[in-house]
Amino acid sequence: MRVVKLPVTDEVLKSMKAGEQILLSGIVATARDAAHNLMLSTGTVPFDIKNIPVFYMGPSPAPPNRVIGSSGPTTSARMEPFIPQMLKLGMKIVIGKGEMSSETRTLFQKHGAVYLAATGGAGALASTKILSRKIVAWDHLGPEAVSILELEELPVFVAWDLNNGSIYSRSSYDPE
Repeated sequence: MRVVKLPVTDEVLKSMKAGEQILLSGIVATARDAAHNLMLSTGTVPFDIKNIPVFYMGPSPAPPNRVIGSSGPTTSARMEPFIPQMLKLGMKIVIGKGEMSSETRTLFQKHGAVYLAATGGAGALASTKILSRKIVAWDHLGPEAVSILELEELPVFVAWDLNNGSIYSRSSYDPE
């Protein structure tokens, strides 16, 4: 298992293979439905979408002495209406959970984007891999506000790679 430090180069994106487990370290942005709707309707993306991955996640409140509460991934299929425009804006990495449509997978291939899957149900563990959280937009959205997180070795799987490999299609990758 390798550590991937963000932001990544095109070479690192190309080296990711479906089924590979990686430990992700660096800066990501959180955004879910309401935040995506505001980003696209206002034309304001409050982070560098070309270099900062989007983590589909809305955290629970932080318990005492913690940066953040449970931080499990959101079902990625819910974000599909927003993905075409986000990819056009330069999004290269998405972190979520679950399969999305073949049309969305085709768009990821067209735009050179990778989909990483975080383990659903492991939000408490994921929260221990978050070093800091700063809300950067739409605080009134509560857990759906856009936040910047600093991660340290968050375990994720490469769900879709740049070679059309997918963990959701047994024939498209060769698990080790």
